[in-house]
Amino acid sequence: MDTELEKKIEQLEQQRDNAMRIRCPLVAKKYQRMIDKLAKESRNKSMDKAEHAKQ
Repeated sequence: MDTELEKKIEQLEQQRDNAMRIRCPLVAKKYQRMIDKLAKESRNKSMDKAEHAKQ
């Protein structure tokens, strides 16, 4: 996984956890959606690299 994406995901996870502590589930869900999107991008990039390496 790209280190830049990893750092961004960690930051979003911290913000999500903080939102949960102060009982803001809607905000936490927003951060979770952002985390999921970045994780999906990261998986797609790694899959593309793997396919490109096979060729």
